[in-house]
Amino acid sequence: MKKISKLFISFLILFSCLKVYGQEAKSDTVLVTKTITEFYEWYIHSTRSEENEENRPVFVIDSNDIVRLDLTRYLTNLRIYHFSEQLISREIANYKNCEENLKKITKEEFLSFDDIFAYEDIDCGFDNSYKWIGGQEMIDGIRINKLDFSNKKNCHVEIEYYSINGDEKSFWRNSTVIILRKRKSNWEILDIKI
Repeated sequence: MKKISKLFISFLILFSCLKVYGQEAKSDTVLVTKTITEFYEWYIHSTRSEENEENRPVFVIDSNDIVRLDLTRYLTNLRIYHFSEQLISREIANYKNCEENLKKITKEEFLSFDDIFAYEDIDCGFDNSYKWIGGQEMIDGIRINKLDFSNKKNCHVEIEYYSINGDEKSFWRNSTVIILRKRKSNWEILDIKI
């Protein structure tokens, strides 16, 4: 009888652990999905409503008539939408050449730029494409095709973009992989591989 009681208690403990782990995995799936969905909803909305200073760096002319790049609002938004500090650091580094080249030109030269090629010549042509989509055409939304938790702290998510024509969604024939890591109780975006 003691063996049966011990076996029954062991079974209850195992079942409880599995139930808790299953609930945690379900919760993580919801959190990862929410993190990705909210980011892309913001990115699409801010681009379509032409709030471009919200989703990329902007050029500013300071009180000394020096043209510089302001990343303040952009980086604030990346943090709001759960970008990791590691990814934000890489993003800042991506604009270093632009910032250095802006120091070499006058305000008048900058204001005379009349096409994207002038910006590209100084490594500031980021206004020519959508950074987090990887092209020159804006999407209407995303669909999450696959979530792969390699362990409790790491997740790879495959998404697909779509456009809406009338009442139909037209899915693009490419996919993007987003890598996330759990930090405390939040999931952070480590990379977006376009």
